[in-house]
Amino acid sequence: MSRSPVTLFFVKVLLWMPVIFAAWYFMAIVATWPVTYLVKFALTGLFPEAISDISQSGYQIETAVFYTAQAGNAAVPPGMVAELVFDVNALSYGYCVPLYTALVLASPSEEGEMWFRWIVGLIILQFTQAWGVSFDILKTILLSSGPELTQALAFEQWQLEAVALGYQLGYLVIPAVAPVIIWIAFHSNYLKTLAPSLAAQR
Repeated sequence: MSRSPVTLFFVKVLLWMPVIFAAWYFMAIVATWPVTYLVKFALTGLFPEAISDISQSGYQIETAVFYTAQAGNAAVPPGMVAELVFDVNALSYGYCVPLYTALVLASPSEEGEMWFRWIVGLIILQFTQAWGVSFDILKTILLSSGPELTQALAFEQWQLEAVALGYQLGYLVIPAVAPVIIWIAFHSNYLKTLAPSLAAQR
């Protein structure tokens, strides 16, 4: 009995996934470069008074934040400018790249068309990954580091809630949904050949 096109497609995706994930993890440092620059451009431009620098350390994105201590403690007296440095794992938001790559490789298309779809999709996914990393950084600064940093950025309550929502979207939703949406947009004709099989299996 011949297998349905849907089954064959998902088998191809599953076969490609381990190979692509291994290659992506091996190239993680290089893959993190554009994300680092996007995040740095966005956050140091929006909050230059607080976020002093964003740099890459391996596949970690390191953020340095300056703030003026209000209450103070044994290490940082009141009124003194202090620095907070922390890392965000960019790979937590980058698994959309190997997922999208596996979907493209499992779909029938000419080589030139395949490369075009993959490159354009990859560019879009850099922005989705930068979204997740950026909101992770803001969540750490505003929601996980105490009130002094929140005061330094002068965020209101609704803005804090927006950061929390943006973080949830960037961590739970966008990395999983974005590659599928991009793949559907580029492979609508192929999807039409899969749809009858999907309907017949109901």
